Amino acid sequence: MKNYLLLFLCFLPVLFLKAQTLPNSNLESWENVGTYEEPVFWNSPNQLTSAFGAVGVTKSEDAYSGNYAARLETIDLLNGLFQAPGLITLADLVFQGFDGVTFSGGFFLRENVSRLRGMYKYSGLNGDSASVVIYNFRHPAGEELDTIGSGFAFLHDTSGWAPFEVIMVNKNDHLPDTFNVIFFSSGSEDMQIGSVLLVDSLVIETNTGIIDLWDPPTPLHVYPNPAVDRVNFVAGEEAEKRELIVFDANGKLITKADFPGKTAQLNIQSFKPGLFTYVVIQNNRHVFGGSFLKK
Repeated sequence: MKNYLLLFLCFLPVLFLKAQTLPNSNLESWENVGTYEEPVFWNSPNQLTSAFGAVGVTKSEDAYSGNYAARLETIDLLNGLFQAPGLITLADLVFQGFDGVTFSGGFFLRENVSRLRGMYKYSGLNGDSASVVIYNFRHPAGEELDTIGSGFAFLHDTSGWAPFEVIMVNKNDHLPDTFNVIFFSSGSEDMQIGSVLLVDSLVIETNTGIIDLWDPPTPLHVYPNPAVDRVNFVAGEEAEKRELIVFDANGKLITKADFPGKTAQLNIQSFKPGLFTYVVIQNNRHVFGGSFLKK
């Protein structure tokens, strides 16, 4: 009997909706990590599986928009001893040896996500299906993790690009601080080697008008906005290992810079006019996010 590399998840009001782009939402930006590439801001098991001579997540030029999409394939490890789905996630992966993989953290977002939308292609072998998991949670210091909502969907065979949608089902009315999504190239324990999922053009819809009362966010002042030559970022305090990262409207990485002091100034003279998204990362966690307009 074959053993399977099992992946275990320990996470089991309608207002006006606002579309939000995730970091690298069009999967355009990729980083070379030695023998393989990873989509910027996303994590995969490539680090683990590459040690066995195979990777399940690769960059594909078969894209719905832009130049690239993420290609996830269920792969064979050790001549059939293990099967591992291709997967990408905004969370950190924690490898537990033969016990599988768990997920920690995600995208810092103090808004209730109502749904995830995107485009996909899928070719599943022997009835295999891909799957998508989304969830919101909050984890204040000294308190237990509070899973606020979750959603799940199977993705079935389609030879052309097709839209998908995953609805978040809320368990309570608390305000989250973290959102995560996980894509799997196989949707059950009976994984089929060679099943392939392509994903692209991701967007989330969030509920607006909710104020976070349990932990007021540290402000980040961004000005001028709109801007012509320069944009200033002013934080409430200094911080080590803090970084400012900017994307264009298509989710393409434009620039990144260290942001250890209270202020940072970004020269945007060479930027094309349009909308840009920024995120601020501190100790590998998203602490700020927003957008500015270049005239």
